[in-house]
Amino acid sequence: MVSDGSVTVVQVTHEDRLARFGIGWLKRLFAVYGVTVEVLYPKKRGGRDELLDDFVSLVTAFAGRLYGMRGADNRRRLLAEAGQCVGESVAA
Repeated sequence: MVSDGSVTVVQVTHEDRLARFGIGWLKRLFAVYGVTVEVLYPKKRGGRDELLDDFVSLVTAFAGRLYGMRGADNRRRLLAEAGQCVGESVAA
């Protein structure tokens, strides 16, 4: 809708509702098409706190992925021990 000129203003309640990362890039892209971004409830925090929030989000995402991989390895190992996975390697 932004690229075809259907909208001139994008309103969001909080910046992270539009994008978790790269909000500055999106604002610049929208500006190319003459569209502005209005944040109805902007954060009143400093850059250090925002950086810390971003870091915690990254660690959370990677930790979830790591635990998911570990869970898959455990399921594979249990199935191999039960004799249900014939010919598959347990160590990935």
